[in-house]
Amino acid sequence: MLTSVQSYAVAGSCLALAAQYLAALLLLTVAVQVSAQDYNEGKQAYLAKDYDKALAILQPLAEQGDSDAQVTLGLMYDYGHGVEQDSAKAIEWYTKAAEQGLPVVQHDLGVKYFQGKGVARDYQLAARWWEQAANAGLADSQFNLGLMYYRGLGIKQNYTRALDLFQRAAGQDHANAQYSLAVMYAFGQGVDKDYGRALKLFRAAANQGVAQAQYNLGVFYENGYGVDKDPNRAREWYQKAADQDVDKANERLTALDVAGDGEPGTAEPSMPASEAAVATSGETQPREETPAESAAGELRRDSWARRQSADHYTLQLISLTDEKAVRDYLLDNGLAERGGYIAVLIDNVRRYNAIYGYYESYDEAEAAIDNLPAEVRRTPPWVRNFGVLQKIMQ
Repeated sequence: MLTSVQSYAVAGSCLALAAQYLAALLLLTVAVQVSAQDYNEGKQAYLAKDYDKALAILQPLAEQGDSDAQVTLGLMYDYGHGVEQDSAKAIEWYTKAAEQGLPVVQHDLGVKYFQGKGVARDYQLAARWWEQAANAGLADSQFNLGLMYYRGLGIKQNYTRALDLFQRAAGQDHANAQYSLAVMYAFGQGVDKDYGRALKLFRAAANQGVAQAQYNLGVFYENGYGVDKDPNRAREWYQKAADQDVDKANERLTALDVAGDGEPGTAEPSMPASEAAVATSGETQPREETPAESAAGELRRDSWARRQSADHYTLQLISLTDEKAVRDYLLDNGLAERGGYIAVLIDNVRRYNAIYGYYESYDEAEAAIDNLPAEVRRTPPWVRNFGVLQKIMQ
């Protein structure tokens, strides 16, 4: 049993330790605050294209383990901003940040390894990074990894794993995941065939603009899969898909016209998206925050973006909190004909993303960057998947 003196000594030692702990915690808190202030200064220098200043601030922070600084330093090497362009160094800094558990950076690394952008193509490494981001709850990574398991891309085909990953992403309203999950139910792949569930999922994806889901809804209504046959509803969905250049939809519209009031023909649902449909976007790019002032005009808006195929791509140019400034940017740079902007919610802040063009493949979109005005290319633009943009639109 402790005496009162012994108890006091123990209490005193505990108080001393507590004081030391609080002092250390205070120093750590101050250090974190200073690091955050320094990073913000470096980020603003980067956005202002003062790359020498940005490098001077961000390099030591990155070496000290600041994950935000590591990501931005990776961007500088990725695009040759203030340093000699070096894809290997960019990957090195992205990897350091990803290893600290940043899901978006993990996702983007997966994309780079999957596509072989700035690094040798490596499906195993792509799967590894997407696995980590998927476990953190990132829907794009869940869908991408599910697609790899579904098609056996670099890993053993596994419908059970694909089904689970598609379900997790679909639960977050990921349009391509809803579509792919619907196909698995429609064909009984890794799960009992269930036209009712497939119909519900196809409708959810179709309402988000997935062209093949719209086509498959037409097939379901034409053939009576999980629903009463309804040629008129079939025509409606085929027409939506045809408006997005789905050739098979035009063929079915012609077949229905030929059949008239007679028995409709038989069509088969489309299969899940190919590997070209991987969700490629991330949010590693520092965001522009300084708006400008000038006149406004007519541009493509959210409704246009929602109608586009979730499997296709556009170019994102800038992201601002000032709607008028985004309109001015597009008009002043002569981008009104194929440009527009959408409202998104990022960290509970309403922003306006300037977008440009409509492209069927990632490579086509990437090649189109070279045709943009030089001033616009300096931002720089990056390829965005419509399905991802539709998910974050307000």
